[in-house]
Amino acid sequence: MFLKTLSLRNFRNYSNFTINFSDSLNVICGQNAIGKTNLLEAINLISTGKSFRTLNLKELIKHQTTFFFIEAEIITKNLSQIIKIYYDGKQKKITHNANSYPSFTSLLGILPSTLLSPDDLNLIKDKPTSRRKFLNLYLAQEDPLYVHHYLRFTKALKHRNHLLKSKKSHLLKPFNIELAKSAAYLTMKRNSFLKALQKPLKETLKNLSDVLEKPKIHYLSSIQDEKDLEKTNLSYLKILEQNQKKDLAFKTTLIGPHRDDFSINFSGKSAKSFASEGQKKMLLYAIRFAEWELLHSKYEEKPLFLIDDFDAHLDEKHKRNLKQAFKKLSQVFITMPKNSENFENAHFINLEDQSL
Repeated sequence: MFLKTLSLRNFRNYSNFTINFSDSLNVICGQNAIGKTNLLEAINLISTGKSFRTLNLKELIKHQTTFFFIEAEIITKNLSQIIKIYYDGKQKKITHNANSYPSFTSLLGILPSTLLSPDDLNLIKDKPTSRRKFLNLYLAQEDPLYVHHYLRFTKALKHRNHLLKSKKSHLLKPFNIELAKSAAYLTMKRNSFLKALQKPLKETLKNLSDVLEKPKIHYLSSIQDEKDLEKTNLSYLKILEQNQKKDLAFKTTLIGPHRDDFSINFSGKSAKSFASEGQKKMLLYAIRFAEWELLHSKYEEKPLFLIDDFDAHLDEKHKRNLKQAFKKLSQVFITMPKNSENFENAHFINLEDQSL
């Protein structure tokens, strides 16, 4: 599986732009603000249905134009597939070959990918919101039912919180039932994913760094780790009912997947508190490589790997280890200010030489 051709019209700073990619390593160079990250953003939108920079699609429309259009040709098992995305600020039009779809969720799984960006440091350093986002984005690619339950949970949570603010406790029961059912599914999938991540994370980190040892990720849930979906459902229902008075007092739902978190440790110490900046960066690379391994095991084809702003500040040993790790991947996209790194068999794209 690889992305062969990408065409952009009125997308960010691109007016009318088409580019062909290599099926292996693509290194995208150019001065700051020329559009390197915008190119990865378009690829990520095709892959996940989301921008990794904004929740507002209107921001993707080029200034003083009224729409953006993306077309991508993907090769899977020697067969060509075409994805088209059109958005005019109000209406989305999404097509995959001859089929039209109303939402981006239809794109999930067609072109799976892993993205590493500078903002990923928030995964270790920032608030739980960043870590929940990481879980949701991965599981949305891996499991369509996760998206279904996430949307159901979000809708039920909104209704329940409205009732809590209105002090209408007599109407809460049906929303408790709905919330508990989807919360149970989300929690079990998240827990299962983080447990599955442990082995490839440990193996990858061993190849990338000899300092970070015994990595451990632990899901911090609102409830005990149940092994059965029905038991988890009942546990959530019970704790929602037990917490109802407290929720009414605070006018919001205080427990559930929307409040959960996970910890990242190495050698029994918190990465957030004890890892240096360089160690945190290598840990992030290891997490993303491990995520890629799990996506690869899910799909028959190798997913894409996107790296925004390849870190030139890493020491030579770590850069050498990363370049070695790239070799096991398939199609890779890397952005950097200039071609200052020696990448073997890479296809270099200098955007300063392109007409955007």
